[in-house]
Amino acid sequence: MRLPVIGLSAFVIGLVAAHFIVLNALPDYIMSKARERMTGSGISVHAWQMSPRVTPETQTIVRPSPDLAYAICVIDVSGGPVTLSVPTWPEYGSLSIFDASTDNVYAGSLDARLPDAPGARMIIVALEGQAVEAAEGVDVVTVKKPEALALIRRLAPSQGLYDAAAALVPVSTCGPA
Repeated sequence: MRLPVIGLSAFVIGLVAAHFIVLNALPDYIMSKARERMTGSGISVHAWQMSPRVTPETQTIVRPSPDLAYAICVIDVSGGPVTLSVPTWPEYGSLSIFDASTDNVYAGSLDARLPDAPGARMIIVALEGQAVEAAEGVDVVTVKKPEALALIRRLAPSQGLYDAAAALVPVSTCGPA
């Protein structure tokens, strides 16, 4: 009678430990590896990097949309807050920020067709507890760990629209506040 109880207890403890690892450690590991891969391929911290137009030959992730132009910025707020400034787009566009655990902590529209759309979306990303001074209209996003990623998506189904989206990368900012 005692052996089945010990076996069941060990199984439940193992299941709880596996559950904890999957929900807590795995997302951090995934984001860490993604950041390592990005910086290893030459993507700088605090600099927007446009991805090549999605074709079967350039696909590096599963199912990216060929109708979207993507730009990414690797963020590190360990030295202080980081400011993002991203121009709006005449069609669908979005800005997302992902924290070190792969959680989407911010999602904002870049669609210039929306009423009262600003010319650019301004965001300050800061570590919890960091002092932040933000002007009116600037969103503040706090993260628990210093590592984060920002992702721009813009509807660009043609080469001409992709080129227009790529032209906005140099006027976008991602750097220390």
